[in-house]
Amino acid sequence: MLLSKESNSNLQKAIETMARSFVTTEETSITDFHFHVNTESGSLTIFDDDDRTLASTHISEWEHFNQEHCYDIIEATLRNKLTEAQEAGTLENMNILKPYSCLLIDDDKETIVDLLYVDDDTYIINDDLMKNFDKEMDEFLKKLLEE
Repeated sequence: MLLSKESNSNLQKAIETMARSFVTTEETSITDFHFHVNTESGSLTIFDDDDRTLASTHISEWEHFNQEHCYDIIEATLRNKLTEAQEAGTLENMNILKPYSCLLIDDDKETIVDLLYVDDDTYIINDDLMKNFDKEMDEFLKKLLEE
């Protein structure tokens, strides 16, 4: 699902607001950021571990968004935006202990999926990275055995 420029901007600003909340001189012990999407109203709210609201915004494309795989679509969108923010350095200046996660949660505050895991030493391999892994490994092994 493609978001409008306004929704993209709203989402980016919400992530930036979340990150700015932790640009402090003292280290914070937050371990997770919780992203909750209300698929009736289209609102996105980002909470910390103590259920304090860090940012909220409205994504018009997510209003009355009750398709069968709506959370799969929301997950992909949020994961892409968080990855973009991480690559742009938006999350770098947060003074929090690593590792930490960004989680998509449901109305009962149960985790649906881990959107982003940030740690200096550990990397989570997602489906996009693994899509052609078997094929590439088979080709590598074949070349190796031929030599």
